[in-house]
Amino acid sequence: MKPEGKLEKSSRFHKNKTEKDESRIKKPFDKKTYRLKKYSNKYKVEQWEDRRKKAVLRGFYKDLERENKNAPSKPSLISSDNPHEENKEKQPKKKRNAFHSAKLEFQRKLDEKKQRKEEIMRAKAEREEALQKYKQKRMENYKKLSKKTRKGQPVMKDRLEMLLEKIQQTT
Repeated sequence: MKPEGKLEKSSRFHKNKTEKDESRIKKPFDKKTYRLKKYSNKYKVEQWEDRRKKAVLRGFYKDLERENKNAPSKPSLISSDNPHEENKEKQPKKKRNAFHSAKLEFQRKLDEKKQRKEEIMRAKAEREEALQKYKQKRMENYKKLSKKTRKGQPVMKDRLEMLLEKIQQTT
């Protein structure tokens, strides 16, 4: 390799620089096309249609790939000993159609909804039962505590029994 001179390097540098500058040159502003793109409904519809077509094509190619993956690339030459397996291979697999899968999904959601409803009803019944027991106990306590003697003094027998119950519950 022979060394390059300074003159050759600088000329190559300036050549590259001018090429880059030419690519960076601003195009003049076109007001008419800007307005068409900005305000025209037709342009927006065309854009939407293009995106829609691309999406449909993407989905189509994706389905094709999926079918190619699912399809066996080489048929098996080895025969199996079990005749049931041969029958299964000969019968085409029934693919669930969209309606059937949607129906199954709907049924599954209904079952889940019913199960959640039953759980909510069960929890509600338990809460009501606990509330009933609590109210019953409060009523009994109130009756015991509100008993008075003929002279207006509180009856100590029930109060002492309640204290004894509390002590027994804590220990």
